[in-house]
Amino acid sequence: MIRKDNILSLQNPILKIFICLFLIILSSIISFDKFLIIFGFTLLYLIISPTIYIIWLKTLIKITPFFISLYLFGILFQIPFADQCFLSARIIHILLISVYLVETTSIDSFISWNKSNDSEFWFKFKFFLVATVHFIPILTIKFKNNRKSHKNIVDIIVLSMEDCLKEIYKVEKTVINEVEINNEQLEVAFWANFYLLLLVIIPGIFMFINY
Repeated sequence: MIRKDNILSLQNPILKIFICLFLIILSSIISFDKFLIIFGFTLLYLIISPTIYIIWLKTLIKITPFFISLYLFGILFQIPFADQCFLSARIIHILLISVYLVETTSIDSFISWNKSNDSEFWFKFKFFLVATVHFIPILTIKFKNNRKSHKNIVDIIVLSMEDCLKEIYKVEKTVINEVEINNEQLEVAFWANFYLLLLVIIPGIFMFINY
């Protein structure tokens, strides 16, 4: 996960999801020359967070067998090599967008977003959601520890839940600290969201000029 003070992590999570979905759909239907404009700008756009490139490249290496299978499939069914390359490029771009979305969006960003306009019910629901997310790894650790000294699964579960309850105040404090937004963060979020909009505005201008 990218640092929370990174401008990409401060972007509106809902807007980010819509823009990423829009880019994925758009890049799948436009001509390849226009797709290259979007792909090229996306690469340039993410230069402020080099970690994304590293994670993206590692992911590409892991799915190399998929691309090999794709090209073998193309040879088997006599699909033009150029079309296979175009498809691979689009998949690689979708993967880049996905890494950007996953690595810069967290459950905490959803909780913090638009907190001032939350109803009491919605805020409690979001609080419960993030608290649950924090409890899961604690429960997992307690379960593994208790499994070493107990064989009965019921005893293990009960003891693990009891151990988790002892951590409830610590988790509550952590959640409250994470969902709190101060004025400085809101000001930074404005520029973060402006930077997010550039992800579609700039390529759109270039495509319009070259139309």
